[in-house]
Amino acid sequence: MNPMAAKWTITRLTTLLLLPTALSVVGVADAQEFQYSGDDGPAHWSGLNPEWEACAGPEGSARQSPINIRKVSFDKSLTRLDLLLYPATIDIFNNGHTIEQHYDGTGSSIYFEGTQYELQQFHFHTLSEHTIGGDHGVMELHAVFSSGNTNLVLGMLFEIGSHANSFIEKLIGAGLPERNGDTTETDDPINLADALTNTRSYYTYEGSLTTPPCSETVTWVVLTRPARLSRAQFESFRRILGNNFRPLQALNGRVVRATKPSQGH
Repeated sequence: MNPMAAKWTITRLTTLLLLPTALSVVGVADAQEFQYSGDDGPAHWSGLNPEWEACAGPEGSARQSPINIRKVSFDKSLTRLDLLLYPATIDIFNNGHTIEQHYDGTGSSIYFEGTQYELQQFHFHTLSEHTIGGDHGVMELHAVFSSGNTNLVLGMLFEIGSHANSFIEKLIGAGLPERNGDTTETDDPINLADALTNTRSYYTYEGSLTTPPCSETVTWVVLTRPARLSRAQFESFRRILGNNFRPLQALNGRVVRATKPSQGH
């Protein structure tokens, strides 16, 4: 099945891929230890640190992320995401790879297939890391939840729309941190719940972190429906982040499950 036959289509962005790379995106590693192009780019990550062997892709491991979501298996056991999200004050920073909102003991969490995961942070990639039917979104939000040594990452793609996105505008209005180490803190509340589209409709698969050390400890949940933002809002992020997305990784026989069509496909 080709999910692009569903109810939305992400505009092809081939020309955007040719734009210069600026800063890079999220990870557990130090901001200067890897990049998204050149000798420190994704093709070389596994050689930069012996603990990053998994980043070699098929040569080093079998369940790397991101992937192209194309063929899926509908699973009737998948239901609306069980999310408990509370407001938090804006506390965003530029770690040299992405713009990230940090959470610390807010109680926000997700319960998924028998495990409770606590929200740690959300951050952004431009262009999107995952593709749907081979098409990139202009941006992708990753909300990182953890439970012990395992993680669940909730992904949502963005496409260009005719109106500004109110959630994104709150971040821009607060002042996006432009340089590595910059921080923006305000008393204004922000709630991740306001950013998300249809939480009844999603894809899920077993994968990895998309930055070094590329640990294969992640359950991915990618919302089927993209969010929209204005071109000006996209450019505000792209000007800072550049091309901070990891190339697609081989599926290696993994099954991508999806909520049944009646739930919004």
